[in-house]
Amino acid sequence: PNDPIARKAASDAARAELAKQDARKLIALSEKISAVISNNVKLAEFKAQIRLEITPDGLQIQIVDDQSRPMFDVGSALVKVYMREILREIGSALNGVENKISLDGHTDRSPYGSGERGYSNWELSSDRANASRRELVAAGMPDDKLARVTGMASSSLLEPDKPFSAVNRRISILVMTREAEERLLGSNRTPVPIDPGTAPPAASTAQKP
Repeated sequence: PNDPIARKAASDAARAELAKQDARKLIALSEKISAVISNNVKLAEFKAQIRLEITPDGLQIQIVDDQSRPMFDVGSALVKVYMREILREIGSALNGVENKISLDGHTDRSPYGSGERGYSNWELSSDRANASRRELVAAGMPDDKLARVTGMASSSLLEPDKPFSAVNRRISILVMTREAEERLLGSNRTPVPIDPGTAPPAASTAQKP
């Protein structure tokens, strides 16, 4: 135990085991959400607008706009009825998830309004992210699962070569791995040994910025 090399090896092994457990849980969550959407008659027609992807940082759930089926009223953070249903189904699925959630709102490159000094795409994307957060929480997802709610405006386009495309307008929900959570929130928690075969320890509540 006093050997620093042995301690590091044990720590690395514990982190690797935790990462494996994270990966299994996130894959299962992705499959669960896909099934929920597919099996819901009202939501199945919007399946093409819901993109699920396992990334190095966790499970990314993106709900993208469609020119004929926008998620919000133009220039507004008012959630459309079908968008509310999608968010509430996802929020319900996230109810039992231990991992922290990061939620981002995105716009396309079209400028909001007539000037940059007033209400802009930065405020609009932030307001849409918060409107989405409220729907997730209303569906049962604990508010303290949220680590960050951010408005990204058009700073991270889904299709950079088509900056005005509807798909750039989206809500991105990231169910973070523990490693990504530590990078975002800091690693000020007391390490807990991992016992293979048991569930990973629940993340402690972190103060939202």
